[in-house]
Amino acid sequence: MQRLLAILLVLIGVIGLVLGRLGETTWAPATEVTATAELADAGPAVVIDPGVLYIGGKEGTVTVTGASDVSVITAPEGDVTSYLDGTKYTRITGASDWSTLTTEVVGADGATEIEDPTSSDLWRSVETSASPVTIDIADFAAGETGDNEQEYRPILLVTDGKAAGAEKVSITWPVEAENRWVPFAYAGGAAIAVIGLVLLVVSLGGGRRRDEEVEDADHGDRADDAVVAADPTEELPRTEDGGTPLAPTASSAAGAAGAATAAPDRTPPTAPTAPEAPASADDADLWSVVDEDQRRAESPEEDR
Repeated sequence: MQRLLAILLVLIGVIGLVLGRLGETTWAPATEVTATAELADAGPAVVIDPGVLYIGGKEGTVTVTGASDVSVITAPEGDVTSYLDGTKYTRITGASDWSTLTTEVVGADGATEIEDPTSSDLWRSVETSASPVTIDIADFAAGETGDNEQEYRPILLVTDGKAAGAEKVSITWPVEAENRWVPFAYAGGAAIAVIGLVLLVVSLGGGRRRDEEVEDADHGDRADDAVVAADPTEELPRTEDGGTPLAPTASSAAGAAGAATAAPDRTPPTAPTAPEAPASADDADLWSVVDEDQRRAESPEEDR
């Protein structure tokens, strides 16, 4: 039972460690989130409102996809609004959730083309690159400090002034997310597994000692049996016809003891003391007869 419990604890500990590992890999939450806006009919310009880039923090990237080379223009918000007056364009105003950017179409009935959008003297910076274009949010935030401080400035996205300013805009922010139960799974699994291993070692050692004790006891019993068989304390009586010896019983032993007590004394009789020599001849003849009888009595029974 102890060994079974130890094995069960080890299995539970291993399962805890596996769950902890899965919580860090397969079941781990995403390390970043991406909000996207699909622009089907955006107009010749797309404007990302000030502050939208920082919804998820001042780190991350903006990815802009267009039909051709994309120009990224920065300027004060008032200058951008004045330049696009009377033109149809799309504003990215925020995020409805961590996967969707919200948009708004401005001047739906306005012009659908812009003449040479990158040549205006209103712009502070213009950068044109092949699609897709990536904007580093941290670098953009750093450009809003110092001598050219323009915090929360908008971003104007255009192509050639005729095609859509952008077809798709995505903003990705890193997030610090983790399964909070992972450390507990690791710690609990390791502790339970160690307890199970210790209990298993103890149970195996105790079982080995018990086996040795049982084996020693068996050897001792066999040795005692061998001694008794090789050196019996008394000879067993046999039957009158020479059959198998019979073990003496209490009643037979008692009977034997009684018979020994009742057995007659077989000690030879002591010879009588010789009388004094006769005083006459007749007495001498009589004593010769007595001497002959005495010699016969003293001789062995075989001679009789």
